[in-house]
Amino acid sequence: MESREDSFISKEKKSTMKKEKQAIASQRNRRRVIKNRGNGKRLIASLSQRKRRRIPRGRGNEKAVFAPSSLPNDVVEEIFLRLPVTAIIQLKSLSKQWRSTIESRSFEERHLKIVERSRVDFPQVMVMSEEYSLKGSKGNQPRPDTDIGFSTICLESASILSSTLITFPQGFQHRIYASESCDGLFCIHSLKTQAIYVVNPATRWFRQLPPARFQILMQKLYPTQDTWIDIKPVVCYTAFVKVNDYKLVWLYNSDASNPNLGVTKCEVFDFRANAWRYLTCTPSYRIFPDQVPAATNGSIYWFTEPYNGEIKVVALDTHTETFRVLPKINPAIASSDPDHIDMCTLDNGLCMSKRESDTLVQEIWRLKSSEDSWEKVYTIDLLSCSSSSLSEFRDGFNWTRKELLEPCTPVAICKDKKILLSHRYARNMIKYDPQIKSISLVYQRPLCRRYASYFQSLISHI
Repeated sequence: MESREDSFISKEKKSTMKKEKQAIASQRNRRRVIKNRGNGKRLIASLSQRKRRRIPRGRGNEKAVFAPSSLPNDVVEEIFLRLPVTAIIQLKSLSKQWRSTIESRSFEERHLKIVERSRVDFPQVMVMSEEYSLKGSKGNQPRPDTDIGFSTICLESASILSSTLITFPQGFQHRIYASESCDGLFCIHSLKTQAIYVVNPATRWFRQLPPARFQILMQKLYPTQDTWIDIKPVVCYTAFVKVNDYKLVWLYNSDASNPNLGVTKCEVFDFRANAWRYLTCTPSYRIFPDQVPAATNGSIYWFTEPYNGEIKVVALDTHTETFRVLPKINPAIASSDPDHIDMCTLDNGLCMSKRESDTLVQEIWRLKSSEDSWEKVYTIDLLSCSSSSLSEFRDGFNWTRKELLEPCTPVAICKDKKILLSHRYARNMIKYDPQIKSISLVYQRPLCRRYASYFQSLISHI
């Protein structure tokens, strides 16, 4: 007969063996995290099925509920942090504890740091398009102008990673303007209405903002679509940046509506106060209206209209909220027609480009960190490409010379140094190889309004 001492030793052995098994299982799960990075579906199945335990509700009740994984919380979080956003969102419905963890701001920030590091290895592009011309759910009836499509494209493989359609409360009257991406968020708005939103396409979260004072004024001056042809040049695009908090910046030419108010005005949206405010000191140069401001390294940049025959670059320091004029810009840019130049951000650097009127060759320069010199980084010669490729890029339209002179907008640079390009008069996004001077079609979408470098994030509720 087993003595009490033997029984106690036996229990101790069982307890030790149980702990050893748990340790081995924990190590296996950690290895599984590394092995299955990017394989969100398999990890979800492992966590939600194999690691759930059945908890009976009581006698006579055949229903059962499932408890979350018995893994330590830190292990579970490490697994979640390495999953794609779509997989993480699915996990929220499996457990209140998991939902609480995933929706916490600390988890969102930790996940953001991981995806920011991975964007170099897995670059993505966001495509925004108006969907009102596509067939809706009721036969041939067009969709309302409140529907915006968001498609995430893998830069290397040119495959569609995800697509979603978001319906906003207020429409855009078939004309949207979109900012660059900031932590996976975009600002989209319309000048024809007072609609303005911050949206995260990955989580489908959006926040409607109160209209800027500029929007309210324009609505009063031009209440109908017919009168919009009389609008003098204003600045249509906003800049969306993050300093300590997120900031939405709208610099525009105020003398278009009231010459007595000065040349420019700048409004900044305070997300905590849910209100717009004016910056007191603004540039004394009119801003070139038809451009998307470029933001990088704590500053936002705009082209000015020609002043004494010379274009300048105005910059806003987003920390101090003060404006400055760059001491030097490339002479070829400074003396150009504003319609022949472009500005963008590539590899976290400010870039400018110009298309030559005689050869139609486009050159791209990058601003050095000292802000006093430029280096040429790309030369794009589309006319040297095959005629069939060019026709595909132009959507089969016969472009005028004015349209040809407007430069392509660089979207992103691939690992193999090919460059992704878009054009305001084309619905296509192409990949240009500067070594062999060839182009290939990457993506085509009717009514596409914006291509932007992008990565998915969980940031919401700002």
